[in-house]
Amino acid sequence: MAEDARGAKAREGGWGWMIVAGCFLANICTRAVTRCVSIFFVEFQQHFQRDYSSTAWIHSTIDGITMFCAPLGGFLGNHFSCRSIVMVGGLLSFTGMVISSFANSLAFLYVSMGIVTGLGFALSYTPTVAMVGNYFHERKALAYGIGLSGSGIGTFILAPAVQLLIELYSWRGALLVLGGFVANLCVCGALLRPIKPKSKPDDRQVLKWETNIAASKDFVTPGRDSQNNEVMCSDLTKEDLAQLDRNNSNNNKAMENNIVDRMNQKNKVSDKEDQPFLAQDAKLTHRAKLQTCASRLCLESKEELSFLWHPDFLIFLVSVLFMAFGCSAPLVYLVPYALSVGVEHQSAAFLMSIFGISSILGNITFGWITDKPCLRKYRLMNYMAAILVEGLCCMFLPFLQSFPVLAVCVVLYGYFDGAYVALIPVVVSDVVGQSSLTPALGVVYFLHAIPYLVSPPIGGLLVDTTGAYISTFHLCGASYMVSAGILTAAIVAKRWRGSKSSSVV
Repeated sequence: MAEDARGAKAREGGWGWMIVAGCFLANICTRAVTRCVSIFFVEFQQHFQRDYSSTAWIHSTIDGITMFCAPLGGFLGNHFSCRSIVMVGGLLSFTGMVISSFANSLAFLYVSMGIVTGLGFALSYTPTVAMVGNYFHERKALAYGIGLSGSGIGTFILAPAVQLLIELYSWRGALLVLGGFVANLCVCGALLRPIKPKSKPDDRQVLKWETNIAASKDFVTPGRDSQNNEVMCSDLTKEDLAQLDRNNSNNNKAMENNIVDRMNQKNKVSDKEDQPFLAQDAKLTHRAKLQTCASRLCLESKEELSFLWHPDFLIFLVSVLFMAFGCSAPLVYLVPYALSVGVEHQSAAFLMSIFGISSILGNITFGWITDKPCLRKYRLMNYMAAILVEGLCCMFLPFLQSFPVLAVCVVLYGYFDGAYVALIPVVVSDVVGQSSLTPALGVVYFLHAIPYLVSPPIGGLLVDTTGAYISTFHLCGASYMVSAGILTAAIVAKRWRGSKSSSVV
């Protein structure tokens, strides 16, 4: 059974597979579309006559705002309805893309595509990813692998389609078509059926009802002490007592209900008589109640965010900062670099498709493998290996200058990119627990924001300064390796402390 943060349970699988389908489609509409923005890079640069660094801010803004506002999407989805929040995100994304097709400057695109569309993606992405974890436990990694593979499949399909749309309708028409496409996020939201906890009756109503039932049963049960009966019957009329005595031998159930109804009516009358006194008491205790509610809210918020002080989670966040810096720029500059070494436009765009299809394989295979009972405890190791291989691919990529060798490198890079994307929610869940997964994922994606925002412009500045792409790709590769090194050092230190403490004992 899978369990959400509020304690409601859902059967493993079932409608959960529709949640996976919603996550799959949301990843196509958010992450795949964001990746395909890099195909517009050369078009924007030539149309507005701007340098690499300025043009790169378009992609970095949409990626950065998506991750920067990820905690907002998680917070709203956790406290309201994931379904409605994702639908609102779909409408914002649609609006941003359509407005972007009428842009007359890069600054206009920074706002329309970067902020408006990025905010819509943020409201849609985190709730759909977190909902998968609420429906799955035993097959969580596989479910995430399938759901998050939408970004790979979407990239594989959209990359050549976007290039074709640009050739047929120019970049403005292509953005207009993409606007209609991302409106499908509303369909994703419709699939996110919430897990409804079992309703519980009001405690005061239950207490009053049980008291009345107990009192009525005491009247109809023979052998009770006469003094107790006199005390309990003080509020009843003689007619009621006579009826109870006549039906005492038969234990008439209908009569019990009649007596209970009369007692409830008397309780209502007494409540009305006490209303002036209750109103006076309410005025006197209003301030105390507000203080109690405020303290309770602070306590609940503190408990909900307690995962932020978990040492393992803090180390993981530091690692994520370096990893996020490395993973954004390579996709932005892959197509421009391929064009700079003589690869044709369609072939350069097809590299993004190769990246997408290989990331699908990484999503699903790593999700399936790490769900095996014998390998679940090595999920973090698999995550570290994936980002380390990505770093090596970035180091070698600027030395490759033909389509076949670039394609091989992109296959490896995409495969392990899909692996780490599928493992992030699983590793976070293993560290903080399922109950804190939604806000913890929001924090993790939030930390992607600053690296996503500054990495492509820094890479563009290096290209403008040096006239080559080698510095950009090497900087990204080094960031990947530092991220893996931080986690490796943390694991070694933790095991060393454990062995030292056991030897002392």
